[in-house]
Amino acid sequence: MPTPALSGARGVIEYDGTNFAGSQRQPNARTVQGELEEVLNRLTGERITIRFAGRTDAGVHATGQVVAFVLPPEFGGTRAAWAETRRLLNAALPRDVRFRSLRSARPGFDPRRAAVARVYRYRIRSGGDGRPTDRHRTLEIPDQPDVAAMQAAAARLVGERDYAALGSDVRGSTVRHLSEVTVVAHGTLIEIRVTGNAFLKRMVRSLVAVLLEVGRGRLAADEVEAILVRRERALHGRAVPALGLTLERVIYQGRNR
Repeated sequence: MPTPALSGARGVIEYDGTNFAGSQRQPNARTVQGELEEVLNRLTGERITIRFAGRTDAGVHATGQVVAFVLPPEFGGTRAAWAETRRLLNAALPRDVRFRSLRSARPGFDPRRAAVARVYRYRIRSGGDGRPTDRHRTLEIPDQPDVAAMQAAAARLVGERDYAALGSDVRGSTVRHLSEVTVVAHGTLIEIRVTGNAFLKRMVRSLVAVLLEVGRGRLAADEVEAILVRRERALHGRAVPALGLTLERVIYQGRNR
């Protein structure tokens, strides 16, 4: 008899990055991929490899990370089967990672290559107004930066540019397209939202560090473009801590949605 076809799976996962060394598997370190694959392997009795829409560093969170993998046919196929598989996975996973959704994927679906944009949000609590329940996902600072100045600088970062100055361990092209860089204040909470087709390593955290320097009056808004033109590592490589950063959404088009 022919071997039953495997079921291509596509999931949206959420995780608290506080106690992870990043999303991708690493030797002798706790990672999101490692936890997911361990549970999948136990559940199915198969060796399963997960692909991610984007890599997140140690301490970075996600509410809309997209993953893809294949499963034995009995674990998918119908809406009820996918729902039961999701329930079983979430029951076995540690509390800091969960499947928000799970469904069939079209043949050959690659969550990274098929994505047209990724949305990140960075949270800052200003004025020393710390919130215990937010301490693992919000950067707390004692001062109150000038949000209007940060907004003016953010507008200068939008478009297709060479962002080498904001990346680390850069290899290959450093040209990216940012369709959105916004700064919004809700009382003492400042949220910076960045949408782009792709990102260099530590790019969003470096971008936020530059915007904070503008907000603190240490850098003029119109100097931001000069930093990009020079292509030298901005702020001598300084970046804000990972804890305030969350991958919120991965965007697809057409049949890849």
